[in-house]
Amino acid sequence: MQRLSHFLMCALIWFAWAPISLSASEESALDALFAELKASDDLIEMAEVQNQIWARWYVLPEGAEHMQSEFDAGMRALGLAMPMTAIDHFTKVIDEAPEFAEAWNRRATTYFMIGDFESSLRDIQETLIREPRHFGAISGLSMIFEQNGDLPRALAAEQMLLELIPNDPRIQARVRAFEKALGVGQI
Repeated sequence: MQRLSHFLMCALIWFAWAPISLSASEESALDALFAELKASDDLIEMAEVQNQIWARWYVLPEGAEHMQSEFDAGMRALGLAMPMTAIDHFTKVIDEAPEFAEAWNRRATTYFMIGDFESSLRDIQETLIREPRHFGAISGLSMIFEQNGDLPRALAAEQMLLELIPNDPRIQARVRAFEKALGVGQI
């Protein structure tokens, strides 16, 4: 697990500069939403902007629209606590549209729910390759590291979140808690 965690953190740094396969207009719209998220200091506004980002992430890439019902079935199965069914649906979407970051993220979430942290970490990595700003995946990364007692990496993930959403008091509190537990500087 330690080797995988080290590899993942190194990969995250490198993949932060990897190209995202979105149209220029979609990338521009996401950039604007992320700028708005970064500037906001209102929790309600932050939630609204995050919801707008999620809505864009839920759109299957061009040519894979026919997989929407499969993805939706995975989301229903996830919501009904049917993890193996959800994994099957998300895997089908990934096989057909591997560039679709949200299928990787949702499968990572499902693996997390069943305690398969290694599979979850692999899928988080795939998510972040495709969307390095995926705050849901980064949050999952923090939770896995925290669950495994790897507080330095949990802190690093929270600091990545803080770069995206610097005024979120919940993220700030988690950073402070990890810093306190590790005996390092405060934000």
